[in-house]
Amino acid sequence: MTQSYSIKPVHQLPGRLRVRILQLRAQPDVAGWLKTHLLSFTGVKTVRLRPAAASAVLTYHTSKTDAEKLLAQLNDIDWDSATDSEYEPEYCGGDNLLNLAGLAATQFLPKRWSALPAIALMAPTIAEGVESLCQRELKVEVLDALALSLSIARGDYRTAMLTQSLLTLGEYFEQETSRHSDELLSELMQPQYHSVWVERDGESQEINAEALVNGDVMLLGPGDNIPADGSVLRGIGLINQASMTGESVPVRRETGAWVFAGTQVQDGNIAVRAERVGDESSTANIRRFITESLGQRSETQQVTQRMADRRVAITLGAGAGVFALTRDWNRLASVFLVDYSCALKLSTPIAFKSVMYKAATSGLLLKGGRAIEQLADIDTVVFDKTGTLTYGDMLVTNVVSFDPKHTWAKRLLAIAASVEEHSNHPLARAVVSAAQQHELPHINHGEVEYVIAHGLISELDGNRMVIGSRHFLREHYHIDFSPFREQIEELEEQGRHLLFISLNEQLVGMIGLQDNVRDEAAQIISQLRELGIKNVILLTGDKQHKAGQMAKDLGIDQFFAEATPESKVSVVQSLQEQGCRVMFVGDGVNDAPVLTQADVGLAMNQSTELAQQAADAVLLQDSLHGVVTARELAVDAMKLVNSNIKLTEWINSAIMLAAAMGRLSPTLSALLHNGTTIGVLLRSLAARK
Repeated sequence: MTQSYSIKPVHQLPGRLRVRILQLRAQPDVAGWLKTHLLSFTGVKTVRLRPAAASAVLTYHTSKTDAEKLLAQLNDIDWDSATDSEYEPEYCGGDNLLNLAGLAATQFLPKRWSALPAIALMAPTIAEGVESLCQRELKVEVLDALALSLSIARGDYRTAMLTQSLLTLGEYFEQETSRHSDELLSELMQPQYHSVWVERDGESQEINAEALVNGDVMLLGPGDNIPADGSVLRGIGLINQASMTGESVPVRRETGAWVFAGTQVQDGNIAVRAERVGDESSTANIRRFITESLGQRSETQQVTQRMADRRVAITLGAGAGVFALTRDWNRLASVFLVDYSCALKLSTPIAFKSVMYKAATSGLLLKGGRAIEQLADIDTVVFDKTGTLTYGDMLVTNVVSFDPKHTWAKRLLAIAASVEEHSNHPLARAVVSAAQQHELPHINHGEVEYVIAHGLISELDGNRMVIGSRHFLREHYHIDFSPFREQIEELEEQGRHLLFISLNEQLVGMIGLQDNVRDEAAQIISQLRELGIKNVILLTGDKQHKAGQMAKDLGIDQFFAEATPESKVSVVQSLQEQGCRVMFVGDGVNDAPVLTQADVGLAMNQSTELAQQAADAVLLQDSLHGVVTARELAVDAMKLVNSNIKLTEWINSAIMLAAAMGRLSPTLSALLHNGTTIGVLLRSLAARK
């Protein structure tokens, strides 16, 4: 068990808090994890850590939190859950000011007086290089240390100090760029706590949203932020869900509808029962998803890291060759100051973070660089049917009366709906919904008997009425279907699900239903093909005929009917064995195994929490457009990453060649290298737009 130290403030100003965190000294390897954790605190804007000094500086929005609350959160950190993660020491404005002072000293003081402050300021850089060599690692710190040491050895403190200043300034700007990409994502992790009116014990009272508990009734009006997930008890409101789903148009929410934490009431007044507060809310799930994402490293990041390390050896070799030919110390120092490493190592994660931010503001969560990398590489998309290509409910398409004199179509639908309203089955809900849309009257009937998995029995005007499947009516009530065989087969060939109605053992009608296919489904499949997807596959529990009809209607290449959770995994495994790179799109609890098995798992907006945890990407809006967005963003991200690598290679190689030819001084070499690095990082950061 990790030893716990009390965290105390060192210095504080409004909006800024410096604290001593002794655990940082005891566990320096968790600094990266700690920074991400602190960025998720309410109101925190930036975090700067100094592990060696065991200190942290937090800046925050005074309107959202204060020093006392932050200290309480800091002392509640669970250090046992900390994980090792990379963290580079951060430079601040004070470091640059010190270097400027040292540079001024070398300009205006005699050499013997300026040597001491110059060496003192350069000592940490040289020490890092020595430490890297002691660990038998050739890193950029070795190159920097060698370049500075060469200038010091020649007594050229002015050049050495100018080089040190440029190196520190370059590092500072690089880290500021990286920090900005972290802050973009921290915006998405921020819980939105504020005051809210609730009903408690029959009275209205104002409380802080942090004090909400499940079951509280929140009273919300225009302009109010919704602090917890819940269902509308009464009222009608227009809800702006842009912060959650990226939708620009407010959506109507009335009694029974679900609303999300982090969204806002734009118009109307609603009472909402809080059902998921605090760490159970949708915003908390997003925060956990992003926190986990930041800890994942993609294959591209690992490759660029290895490339960067190899380039250090190349630079050392080039410098040695130049010196052997020219015996020119200046050229040697200039070559050593050309570093491919920073741009290669930093541009890739910054590009991925920028794309993750852009995706989140478009209604899509991506779980880190690996997900982006895999999304760009897929060639096969497998769709689960229910809740993915369809809305999860059914749609009445046909009402056929076999006795039009007594039970014409509209009356037949009204009769069926009046009985089916006593059932919660999806087919029953579809029939009731169709009757409501046509404003059909309620038909009086007797008591309803529900026969599980078969149908409903009731009485209508003294006649026994049975509604259910063909099997139920034929086997239990011996109803003859043969006179209507052609009409029945015609609808079955169209992939309809049929519900039959009989009165006194005589078939009087049938209702045809089909899956409520998403309006955008066919368009999305077409767009995926344009984006390079070769195979689109449907997985469904439906029978062969019905599955085949849907595949034909949507332009799907292949389908697997009567699928089970186990067979879904087998299908994906089989495709992978054939060399396919597979993305699976699903939403149910039974989809978690196949979401994990696929190269990329994408969970729908209404999917279960287990499915979302297993997925590599999660849609925040109830639409398939996010599937196309995910593919587009991933392809663009990988193009950016690859072009950054090429730019870094070509530009730095040109700088090194100029340095080797004696065309660049060490100072100019450092300036050009750092300028190139910052330019590449800014290009990566710009991907957020």
